[in-house]
Amino acid sequence: MLQPIIPNESRSTALDPELLTAEISLLLDYLSGLPERTLTARAPGHLPPGCETYDDALSRYFPIDERVRGGEVLEPPDLQFLLELRDFLNSRAEPATGASIAFTTLVIRRLPEARKGKADAERAYPEWVPMARALSRTMVGLLCFAVLITLTVATLAAYIYIGNAKATNLADLNAQFKALDEEILREEVAATHPPNAAVLYYCSDVESVPSPSNPTEMVERFHTVAQLHLCARLSDLRRKQDLAYANLSPWFPRDDRALPADLNVVSGYVLPVLMGLLGSMTYVLRRYLRSVGDRLLTPRDLREYIVRLVLGTVFGVAIGFFTSASGQAEVITNPIGALGAPALAFLAGYGVEAVFRLLDGMADQFSAARK
Repeated sequence: MLQPIIPNESRSTALDPELLTAEISLLLDYLSGLPERTLTARAPGHLPPGCETYDDALSRYFPIDERVRGGEVLEPPDLQFLLELRDFLNSRAEPATGASIAFTTLVIRRLPEARKGKADAERAYPEWVPMARALSRTMVGLLCFAVLITLTVATLAAYIYIGNAKATNLADLNAQFKALDEEILREEVAATHPPNAAVLYYCSDVESVPSPSNPTEMVERFHTVAQLHLCARLSDLRRKQDLAYANLSPWFPRDDRALPADLNVVSGYVLPVLMGLLGSMTYVLRRYLRSVGDRLLTPRDLREYIVRLVLGTVFGVAIGFFTSASGQAEVITNPIGALGAPALAFLAGYGVEAVFRLLDGMADQFSAARK
């Protein structure tokens, strides 16, 4: 008795002969590429009844496969044989299964290693084709986005490094100005002024006289050698300060009080968010590549990957709040706390499970303390 086959019809039962034969074909193709998984070495209790050797099982399977491809309805003993043979092959392919091999083949369908099994995968699970394509497109987009995020993080890190160098330079100049002002103040206090004479600005209390070597040229004459050296230092510091402020624009604020605040916002909030997202991206891409190699992709992976990316971003935001302005973690002890908010956010995004365990432990301790 013949039964028409509708290729695009979704599978509604695990006893569909086409699904079983397609999965078995995919398992055979996968296992044939793994020399360490020797199928000819019989595993007791796994081969279908009546099959003493692996060759016996194949000799019975291929005629059944031809009948299924021809649209013939199988008898219950043949369906039972296919189920037992699939279970035997699944046990040898573990942790991969026929279903995961089929979905992985649909995801990498354009690659050379997937061309042989593509037809069997589409025959077994036609309803998975759109989901596999969506996962493939998403991972390509995620890879490009990860490169963009990495370049953005590198740019922001360079921005912070240069900004910190400029802020340190300005702070050093301000400290030198303060020390010089104290020296000038001591010199002014020690200077002897005529009665009722106005006290002039220290470096303005000079007079212009003709140069001894060139009478047509005017030079400044200082009252003391100390005044000469102090005013020369002041002039040099002013030139350095002007250069330092000129080099701030256009990327940094010229207000040296606003510069540290901007750098703290980038390093304490913006970078942790991006690093948390980048950490979760790194985990997703690594798991995806491993799953492709081991043929472990499943239709639910796309949803799990998206949730993972969202959690990495959330943890990045949380770490930005849980760290101090200096970048030291307040809730995690050293040496991890010494890594700073961006590094902690990357670790949190990559190891979401570890963060959940930490949060669960903190929640349990808080609940115990309230009792």
